[in-house]
Amino acid sequence: MPSQTNTRLPHKEPLIFIGSLKEESSTKITFSARFPIIPTLAMFCEAAAQGSSFFPLSPNCSMGVVTSFRNTKLITQPLHRDTLIAITILHTLGDSYLFGFEAFVHESEDIVAKGEIAVFYTSL
Repeated sequence: MPSQTNTRLPHKEPLIFIGSLKEESSTKITFSARFPIIPTLAMFCEAAAQGSSFFPLSPNCSMGVVTSFRNTKLITQPLHRDTLIAITILHTLGDSYLFGFEAFVHESEDIVAKGEIAVFYTSL
Protein backbone atom coordinates (compact mmCIF):
# COMPACT_ATOMS: atom_id res chain seq x y z
CA MET A 1 0.00 0.00 0.00
CA PRO A 2 1.51 3.39 -0.95
CA SER A 3 2.21 5.95 1.74
CA GLN A 4 3.37 8.91 -0.30
CA THR A 5 2.55 12.55 0.21
CA ASN A 6 1.31 14.69 -2.67
CA THR A 7 3.90 17.26 -3.71
CA ARG A 8 2.08 18.55 -6.81
CA LEU A 9 -0.01 21.12 -4.96
CA PRO A 10 1.09 24.69 -4.21
CA HIS A 11 -1.00 24.76 -1.00
CA LYS A 12 0.68 25.40 2.34
CA GLU A 13 -0.45 25.07 5.96
CA PRO A 14 -3.17 25.62 7.07
CA LEU A 15 -4.86 25.24 3.64
CA ILE A 16 -3.44 21.87 2.68
CA PHE A 17 -5.73 19.17 4.02
CA ILE A 18 -4.45 16.05 2.29
CA GLY A 19 -2.00 13.70 3.92
CA SER A 20 -0.69 10.45 2.55
CA LEU A 21 -2.08 8.18 -0.12
CA LYS A 22 -3.49 5.01 1.46
CA GLU A 23 -4.92 3.03 -1.49
CA GLU A 24 -4.68 3.49 -5.23
CA SER A 25 -6.18 1.94 -8.35
CA SER A 26 -6.80 3.28 -11.84
CA THR A 27 -10.26 4.59 -10.87
CA LYS A 28 -10.15 5.09 -7.10
CA ILE A 29 -7.82 6.55 -4.50
CA THR A 30 -8.08 6.81 -0.74
CA PHE A 31 -6.01 9.27 1.27
CA SER A 32 -5.76 10.60 4.79
CA ALA A 33 -6.91 14.13 5.51
CA ARG A 34 -6.20 16.29 8.55
CA PHE A 35 -7.97 19.55 9.20
CA PRO A 36 -6.92 22.39 11.53
CA ILE A 37 -10.42 22.36 13.08
CA ILE A 38 -13.44 20.03 12.98
CA PRO A 39 -14.16 20.02 9.22
CA THR A 40 -17.14 21.60 7.53
CA LEU A 41 -18.71 20.48 4.24
CA ALA A 42 -16.71 23.17 2.40
CA MET A 43 -13.49 21.82 3.89
CA PHE A 44 -14.35 18.28 2.76
CA CYS A 45 -15.01 19.63 -0.76
CA GLU A 46 -11.62 21.39 -0.77
CA ALA A 47 -9.88 18.24 0.46
CA ALA A 48 -11.53 16.24 -2.34
CA ALA A 49 -10.37 18.82 -4.89
CA GLN A 50 -6.83 18.63 -3.52
CA GLY A 51 -6.95 14.83 -3.41
CA SER A 52 -7.97 14.58 -7.06
CA SER A 53 -4.38 15.59 -7.88
CA PHE A 54 -3.25 12.11 -6.73
CA PHE A 55 -4.66 10.62 -9.95
CA PRO A 56 -2.00 10.06 -12.62
CA LEU A 57 -3.82 11.72 -15.49
CA SER A 58 -2.54 12.74 -18.91
CA PRO A 59 1.15 13.74 -18.92
CA ASN A 60 0.08 16.90 -20.81
CA CYS A 61 -1.97 18.04 -17.81
CA SER A 62 -0.11 20.08 -15.24
CA MET A 63 -2.98 21.69 -13.34
CA GLY A 64 -6.64 21.11 -12.56
CA VAL A 65 -9.43 23.65 -12.27
CA VAL A 66 -12.55 22.80 -10.29
CA THR A 67 -15.56 23.64 -12.44
CA SER A 68 -18.37 22.56 -10.11
CA PHE A 69 -19.54 20.64 -7.08
CA ARG A 70 -22.89 18.89 -6.93
CA ASN A 71 -24.88 16.59 -4.69
CA THR A 72 -22.66 17.51 -1.74
CA LYS A 73 -23.94 16.58 1.68
CA LEU A 74 -22.67 16.64 5.23
CA ILE A 75 -24.26 13.46 6.57
CA THR A 76 -23.16 13.87 10.16
CA GLN A 77 -20.98 16.39 11.94
CA PRO A 78 -17.59 14.76 12.53
CA LEU A 79 -16.09 14.87 16.01
CA HIS A 80 -12.45 14.54 14.93
CA ARG A 81 -10.08 16.37 12.60
CA ASP A 82 -8.64 13.18 11.05
CA THR A 83 -10.56 11.51 8.22
CA LEU A 84 -10.11 9.25 5.23
CA ILE A 85 -11.39 10.41 1.87
CA ALA A 86 -12.08 8.12 -1.09
CA ILE A 87 -12.36 9.56 -4.59
CA THR A 88 -13.67 7.59 -7.56
CA ILE A 89 -13.65 8.57 -11.23
CA LEU A 90 -17.30 8.53 -12.31
CA HIS A 91 -17.02 9.93 -15.87
CA THR A 92 -14.42 11.39 -18.21
CA LEU A 93 -14.67 13.44 -21.38
CA GLY A 94 -11.32 14.49 -22.80
CA ASP A 95 -9.52 16.36 -20.03
CA SER A 96 -12.71 16.79 -17.95
CA TYR A 97 -13.36 14.45 -15.05
CA LEU A 98 -16.32 13.90 -12.75
CA PHE A 99 -15.23 12.47 -9.39
CA GLY A 100 -17.35 11.14 -6.57
CA PHE A 101 -16.00 11.52 -3.05
CA GLU A 102 -16.83 10.14 0.39
CA ALA A 103 -15.27 11.19 3.68
CA PHE A 104 -15.05 8.64 6.47
CA VAL A 105 -14.41 8.84 10.15
CA HIS A 106 -10.78 7.80 10.46
CA GLU A 107 -10.43 4.02 10.96
CA SER A 108 -14.15 3.36 10.37
CA GLU A 109 -16.65 2.97 7.55
CA ASP A 110 -19.01 5.70 8.81
CA ILE A 111 -19.51 8.22 5.99
CA VAL A 112 -19.61 11.81 7.25
CA ALA A 113 -19.74 13.65 3.91
CA LYS A 114 -20.09 12.90 0.21
CA GLY A 115 -20.49 14.62 -3.12
CA GLU A 116 -19.28 15.02 -6.69
CA ILE A 117 -16.64 17.32 -8.10
CA ALA A 118 -15.99 18.23 -11.74
CA VAL A 119 -12.40 19.09 -12.67
CA PHE A 120 -10.92 20.27 -15.96
CA TYR A 121 -7.21 19.52 -16.42
CA THR A 122 -4.98 21.68 -18.54
CA SER A 123 -1.32 22.45 -19.15
CA LEU A 124 0.33 25.75 -18.34
